[in-house]
Amino acid sequence: MTTHSTELTVGRPRRGSIGTIFESLTSLVERRRLVWYLTISEIRNKGTNSLLGNVWWFLDPALQLFVYFLLVSVIFQQAQPAILLFLGAAILPWKWFTAALASATTSVRGREQVMRQIAFPHLVLPASSVLASVANFMFALVPLGALYLLYPDRLTPWALAVLPVAVVQFLWTIPAVIALSAVAVFFRDISNFIPHGLRIWFYLSPALFPIETLRAIGDRHPWFGFFVDINPFTWIFSGYRDALYYGRAPEWGPLGILALASIPVTLLTIYLFRRVSPLFVKVL
Repeated sequence: MTTHSTELTVGRPRRGSIGTIFESLTSLVERRRLVWYLTISEIRNKGTNSLLGNVWWFLDPALQLFVYFLLVSVIFQQAQPAILLFLGAAILPWKWFTAALASATTSVRGREQVMRQIAFPHLVLPASSVLASVANFMFALVPLGALYLLYPDRLTPWALAVLPVAVVQFLWTIPAVIALSAVAVFFRDISNFIPHGLRIWFYLSPALFPIETLRAIGDRHPWFGFFVDINPFTWIFSGYRDALYYGRAPEWGPLGILALASIPVTLLTIYLFRRVSPLFVKVL
């Protein structure tokens, strides 16, 4: 016998937006053990589904960093001092974000059988994907920290400022994953578009080049400068780079604004996710 999830159903009194959001957050707290179980399962599956196992958690970001090192320093000949650290301070956090979005496209859609058999709030699925992506980032910090063996003069106490910058990125990863996990249920082809959209987003961010280079391009092409200015990763990457590469305080003002702006966006995505979640089983 199939049981349906504890989501909004026909005949249930319609809640207001605040009540819906509050109930969704409460359900996550009540099902925190399930969230934790799904998170651990996702982390373990990524290790067991590859030949190198858990070694790939460290090797993958290191190889990706090496590829961009060849692209920037050898092909483009745009080498910066301590180039590996310069690139790693942006590329490895970006890998965290892209891995989270990639996981989001299947976080709900890939749990069809479980959703049909067990009653649980569907919000736990994207929540577990977000937490699993944090583990991905923590593993990536190992090769990033190892770069200080090559550039010990770059290590300062400001490196600890990477933590609040990571919190800001985490706050924006949450609504992105929740929204994408729901959209992917109704538009399955979105998983084919996401890599291309992320690639454009990446090149509109100061990941491979200093922010001054992008500003100069923006002076010649105002549309480019506009997207650079409204891009959250302009400030997030700059924050990582200030802390890890330049050894100085990040610009707390823009980062604080981003953190505050993430709150209403997250609440809105939770509300919309809850409103459409009763349709998941029917569509899948």
